[in-house]
Amino acid sequence: MAPIEIALCFLLVHGVLGAFDTFYNHEWVEHLPSRPEASAELALHSARSWIFVVTFAGLAWFEWRGAWGWVALGVIAFEYLITLADSVVEDRTRRLSAVERVNHMLLGLNTGVYAAFVGLQVVTVWRHQPTALVPTYYPYLSWLLTACAVVIVVWALRDGFASRRVARLRARAA
Repeated sequence: MAPIEIALCFLLVHGVLGAFDTFYNHEWVEHLPSRPEASAELALHSARSWIFVVTFAGLAWFEWRGAWGWVALGVIAFEYLITLADSVVEDRTRRLSAVERVNHMLLGLNTGVYAAFVGLQVVTVWRHQPTALVPTYYPYLSWLLTACAVVIVVWALRDGFASRRVARLRARAA
């Protein structure tokens, strides 16, 4: 199995962990979209989700050859920076449950693993090729990652709109 295929498998794991975090922790337990103090957190979640859309769909359907490989790694690094900022915002606005804290640790670990395998693909294969986004297909993985990307788009929009709505509520209350 090529490093990119291993990375894509870990991206699927990331999708499952992220969906659990979103639906269980953010929606069911914390009700973030109804909490005015969660405006910044929701905005960060929306921004991160758009990056995941690019990552999930982009890696599922394209080989990021040459300089594009470094762009792919840059996108992953940018997502991690948003996650770090999100962690700081969360700690300032609410107390995370043990379940959410552990899930975030697993997400962080998983990010390191899939980033390492994407990096391995970039440095061993893609960087040696002419710069291009080349269409590709990974049986099952491409479609599963696309399904994840579609759900992530919906949630990116939802979190973005919720962030604006709760920010307005907070401004009215102030």
